[in-house]
Amino acid sequence: MPVTLAFEGPPGAGKTSLLAALVPRLGDRCVFFSEPNVKLVSGTKAPVHPGTAAHTLWYLRSERLRSAALSACAEEHDVEAVLLDRNHLGVLAYCFATRHPDAFPYAKALDYHRQRIAPVLPADMRTVILQVGVTDSLNRRGGRASHPRWQQWYEPELLERMDMFYREHAPELCPRPPLIIDTSSLTPGAIQEMVAVELALSGVSSEGWSVSSRPLIADAFAIAYNAAGGAAVLGSPVTTAFAYRGGLMQMFQLAALHQVGDHTFVWNPLGSSQFTETGS
Repeated sequence: MPVTLAFEGPPGAGKTSLLAALVPRLGDRCVFFSEPNVKLVSGTKAPVHPGTAAHTLWYLRSERLRSAALSACAEEHDVEAVLLDRNHLGVLAYCFATRHPDAFPYAKALDYHRQRIAPVLPADMRTVILQVGVTDSLNRRGGRASHPRWQQWYEPELLERMDMFYREHAPELCPRPPLIIDTSSLTPGAIQEMVAVELALSGVSSEGWSVSSRPLIADAFAIAYNAAGGAAVLGSPVTTAFAYRGGLMQMFQLAALHQVGDHTFVWNPLGSSQFTETGS
């Protein structure tokens, strides 16, 4: 049976870095999901109304649809592992922590999870919760937002409440007991080794993990990256370009671009009908 493994935790804990280290190593033996990104949807898939609460409801609904499709996704792609940058815990953590006047109430989000997400989560889904203190979270991310869109993720009060959620509430909201790692005093290599043990339980080897430090945008993806909104929408690169599923892939903080032949798409393993073509 394939492993379904989600990486969770507050900003700066190392979720995306872990995914970026693992996916190029496993290649076609895995499929992966980037962090959900509401800025990449349009038309009927976009939130009905602007605002924080409407976006939160979009994240909850998206997680319900994705959770219900995970088992079929693994079978369709014939893989050993399905890897996720965040699962349902991310949106619940935000609802718990935010004090935005237009916020979706945490009690309603929790009720939505219990009624609509929890029943469709794969029972064998594993979750790795990466913990990090507020000071380390800020230091790892440069101390201040590089774009106004990210400003709230640098507010110490919000980070403190998110830390409380992941320590006190998140474990009981997982289908099975999570692997919890406090990353504040650990090297990336030590964290990878602990996750490798979790993967090895199902025979998935992660020997030789590596991730480039401050990778550049590959020439093959430069036009598509800018067309999709650049750093304000996709974030910065977290891998160099690598061969993946008949084409070329590059992973970013909030999405991944997949080039096959003359076309470049925002990667979405749920099916071509949900891909967004960005041109090439």
